[in-house]
Amino acid sequence: MKKFGYIAVAAAALAGSSVANAQFAPPPGAMPTPPFYIGAGVGQAHLNRSVGDLGLNDGTLDDNDTSWTVRGGWRFSPYGAVEVGYYDFGRYNFDGNVIGHIGNINGSGKAHSVAISLVGIIPINAFDLYGRIGYAHSELKFNASGPLGGVGNQNDRQDEATYGAGVRWNFHPNWGVFAEWIKNDRIRIDSYVAGVDYRF
Repeated sequence: MKKFGYIAVAAAALAGSSVANAQFAPPPGAMPTPPFYIGAGVGQAHLNRSVGDLGLNDGTLDDNDTSWTVRGGWRFSPYGAVEVGYYDFGRYNFDGNVIGHIGNINGSGKAHSVAISLVGIIPINAFDLYGRIGYAHSELKFNASGPLGGVGNQNDRQDEATYGAGVRWNFHPNWGVFAEWIKNDRIRIDSYVAGVDYRF
């Protein structure tokens, strides 16, 4: 009888442990088996500047262009990852008159960035909701030409914060599709991209 009591206690303890593990285990699909991933995406970037910010009067600025990214990361937990990425934010054409001068100026600005981010993840079945914050080294380079063949160049290099949010659908153990918004504060660019991740 005493032996039966020991077995019952042991069985109850194992059952309790199983219930606790079930309560705190990640939901199915929350943690893809391969921890590393690479990805690429394409979308649109928006330059949050005006022709006045460029020192132009009565001008135009094309403040939207195609953006793209390549990235790689390590998902060290169902709820977190570290990621490194390269972002090309496109080219922005402008023209106008320089304030206080006579003559038309035209040119373009091109932006890109390299960033490392900490990614917080909320897994919901086959989907991930995520937010990112990190450090970026960014460059916004302007080239302009004016009357009589004058040429001007300006590089705006910034070490800045970058952050964003997105959603990913893990439709296969090794593949997922994502859509996200990314912001770089100092070069004043928002980017919206969609793409594919491959886990390995």
